[in-house]
Amino acid sequence: RQWLYGYHGTAADNRVVRATVDSTADGWRLGAVETVVTGIPRANTHNGGRIAFGPDGMVYIATGDAQNVGAAQDPEQLGGKILRLTPDGRPAPGNPFGNAVYSLGHRNVQGLAWTADGTMWASEFGQNSWDELNRIDAGRNYGWPAVEGLAGDERFRDPVAVWPTAEASPSGIAAVGETVFMTGL
Repeated sequence: RQWLYGYHGTAADNRVVRATVDSTADGWRLGAVETVVTGIPRANTHNGGRIAFGPDGMVYIATGDAQNVGAAQDPEQLGGKILRLTPDGRPAPGNPFGNAVYSLGHRNVQGLAWTADGTMWASEFGQNSWDELNRIDAGRNYGWPAVEGLAGDERFRDPVAVWPTAEASPSGIAAVGETVFMTGL
């Protein structure tokens, strides 16, 4: 069975849904849509929305802070995070906070990818100074809103690379072997 996953906004929240995709004699048929996760904060900007399956078969969902910067530091809120769920929407076993949250302290992640060695990478919009490429580890705090760019503070994981926000806003990323490729807006 094949599934199609989507991230979309409603009047109340952002959410992830899925539907079966079946091949028919007339082409492809989309099955009934079912909800995977609700309650992701929504705003005019900073909504995140990247979905990717990791090498562990789990669904990773990048959420933005939805202009509520304090949410990014709260492990009980879904905004400003990378979430890790089972394909049907339950928190994945072994998540560091005992809920859907995999990492926190994000402003607006735009891309997710894994290199051949299993390392997870994320591209992230900065606010005023620095956009980031981050190596993602379970349970780590990436600093937003206390930090934008390099902090040199052991409480937060520093980005692998930063560049001024005026140069190129990051978008999706892909990994081939040990190389990460990033697109810019």
